[in-house]
Amino acid sequence: MRAATLNHDPTLSREGTITRLAYSCLLIVGINSGWLGPFLPQISHTAHLPIERAGLIVSASAAGYFISVLIAGEIHQQLSAQKILVGAMVLFTAGLAGLAAAPGLAGLLCAGFVIGLSNGGIDIGANALIVELNRERLASALNYLHVLFGVGALLGPLIVSAAFATRVPYWWIFGGGAIACAVIGFRLVVAPAAEVRVAPIADDDSGFIPMLSRPLIWVISAVMFLYVGAEVGIGAWLFLYLRMAGALGPTIASSGVSLYWLGLVCGRVFGGRLGHRIALPRFTMMASALSAAALVILIVAPTAGVLAASAVFLIGFGYGPVFPNMIAIGAARFPAEVGRMTSIVVAGGALGAIVAPWIMGHAIADVSARASMEVALAFTIAMAALSLSLRAFEV
Repeated sequence: MRAATLNHDPTLSREGTITRLAYSCLLIVGINSGWLGPFLPQISHTAHLPIERAGLIVSASAAGYFISVLIAGEIHQQLSAQKILVGAMVLFTAGLAGLAAAPGLAGLLCAGFVIGLSNGGIDIGANALIVELNRERLASALNYLHVLFGVGALLGPLIVSAAFATRVPYWWIFGGGAIACAVIGFRLVVAPAAEVRVAPIADDDSGFIPMLSRPLIWVISAVMFLYVGAEVGIGAWLFLYLRMAGALGPTIASSGVSLYWLGLVCGRVFGGRLGHRIALPRFTMMASALSAAALVILIVAPTAGVLAASAVFLIGFGYGPVFPNMIAIGAARFPAEVGRMTSIVVAGGALGAIVAPWIMGHAIADVSARASMEVALAFTIAMAALSLSLRAFEV
């Protein structure tokens, strides 16, 4: 009887609809993250650009993301997550259309920047929505939300593999992604509104500047800088690393990128099961250490077949719980300012996404393929060490 009542509760129905659309938004973000790296060599060839300059699309996207998350966090104090997601999907549609149509570097960088703006809005809107609906099991709920990002990132390279096999150029794929974003945005516009935000606290300690004075915010932001930098950098350059250091063909190398994102998905599912049962700083440190160990294996033995494939999977698996764990730690400490808190710490991650892929791109172009993964290893080791300091802030 209770189940039947819940099924007909209009409030729960509205919240369920908006939640599913938020999941769809994050799925598209993941798909774009998963297919951009494998498409970089084709974009480089078509636009007559050196590979490291084509890789600037990733940094341009991260720059847009950085600006967006700072703005979106403050906007969320006034507008619902649903309205933020609508605006983000409009930008995503425009950005993917731009990538499909841009003939040169300037247009590609502008399109990447717009995509970054959209991704920042999606991160703030989707995370805030799930936090407000699942305050009793924050870490688990956020890990499950970010499973959708991982699923999308897993699908991205598979789409690229299918495009390579059928000789479909990247601009058709990006055009199809733009259409999908437009459909999701339209659904968000016509869906019934669901207000789930908590009223802001009214004291002198609330606000953007006061939050920057909290040591916990800086530590979480530093972990996010290292994590997002390494995750995005590997996602962007793993394909080329496997081609050069692993001597793999384009289809198999693209599948290797999918294996990385599959590990991320499995890591977040695992995090969803375990996140409410273990202290999150300790959990994050152990996960980061696992990724660091797997990176060592991939660097030492990139041609080792099953061993190298296992290492690629475990890199993603260890990275999986880190992002949602950091959001959960911050949301537990600042429950009335989730949007603002998320914008600040995710901005730290955006800075990492600007810096690490750029360094890795120059490393792979100017030094060696191995050097690019050594940069990711350094980021990951630092992340594992810094995660331990979060124990001082446990509530």
